[in-house]
Amino acid sequence: MSKITPLEIQNHRFSRKWKGIDPVEVESFFALVGEEIEDLTRAKAELESRLRGLEAENAEHRERERTLRDTLLSAQRASEDIRGAARKEAELIVQQAEDSSERLTHHALQRSAEIEKAIEDLKLQRARFRLEVQKLIDLVGQVLEMDRREDEKDRPLSYMTRKEKGETG
Repeated sequence: MSKITPLEIQNHRFSRKWKGIDPVEVESFFALVGEEIEDLTRAKAELESRLRGLEAENAEHRERERTLRDTLLSAQRASEDIRGAARKEAELIVQQAEDSSERLTHHALQRSAEIEKAIEDLKLQRARFRLEVQKLIDLVGQVLEMDRREDEKDRPLSYMTRKEKGETG
């Protein structure tokens, strides 16, 4: 089934019947619009779920980074207490830990930037979705107002007397 676009919603015109627009066509159109909104809502929920997962992953990376920094500080304090050959070995271990920490920190910062970008993208998508929903609401309001005006135009016809109806028909 083809997806309906906001432009199609805005440009859609219902065919006219004797007393207004075709109710079956209106119901069909609203069903299509409802399905589209449901798809968008489902996609939004999936993106929000993914965002929560990415935020949790980001928090785990930050915790690992903190742990690595704490570990590095402990290794540096221990290395100061070791003398001679043990000091050289401890300095080597510390250097390796620093290199590893820098790589992990760099990776964590990159991942954090990616997550922040994903969050911004989701915010933009949410804003676009909100705008599309608002346009849809406005369009439905316009359709309802147009339908109300059509009903008001048709009212004088219902006040004709039976004699007048017989004369014209």
